[in-house]
Amino acid sequence: MVIGSSLFAGCSDWIGARFRQFHHDQSGGAYTLSYVMTIPFMMLLIALTVESTLLLTAKIGTIYAAHSAARCASVYTTGHSWADTRRRAESAARQAMLPFASGSTRDDGAESLSVETEAILSAYEQWNTNDASSRYLSAKAMDAARRLNTEFPQQPAAWDSEIVVLVTYDYPFRLPGIGRLLGSRDSTGNFVFPIRSRAALSNDAPQNSRQHLGIGYGQP
Repeated sequence: MVIGSSLFAGCSDWIGARFRQFHHDQSGGAYTLSYVMTIPFMMLLIALTVESTLLLTAKIGTIYAAHSAARCASVYTTGHSWADTRRRAESAARQAMLPFASGSTRDDGAESLSVETEAILSAYEQWNTNDASSRYLSAKAMDAARRLNTEFPQQPAAWDSEIVVLVTYDYPFRLPGIGRLLGSRDSTGNFVFPIRSRAALSNDAPQNSRQHLGIGYGQP
């Protein structure tokens, strides 16, 4: 016991002496200072690169969502009311945006998934060969439902009028530091950056009620 205690005390004294020597040693300080000054900026640049890549990916998602909504409205309006067509097109936009949405949205239990979204997630889990957490998929679905806004400036005035869709997605920043530089706070206090995309497609509705093509085309 005495030998062990002496050995431990000797090691402690040696470590303490080496630490004090390292603390008072200023050799190489001039070289270290440049690293200390540049590393924060380098880390900020790396974080900005990562966030920019994710932001551009979300931009691709909004383009796809806008086109999906416009295409859905173009086809669905042939035999349904404009209000029903808008609901279907908004649902199509959310479905298209789901793969590009953020999966870090917290599930606080305040919102529940729609029946249609649950069916999509169920089909994904059935046919996808890669295992994905159901919580992760649900978070992406809720993020698309919360942050994606689909607008139709006006109802098509004629059968050959264009259907225009405007899609806005509030991109959530993963890193608060980058969010302070590029984004603004939303109603929940998180930093977001609005990404907007526009799509315009020709209306596929029939010119009149006689253009039914033998299958009731254009009829409710």
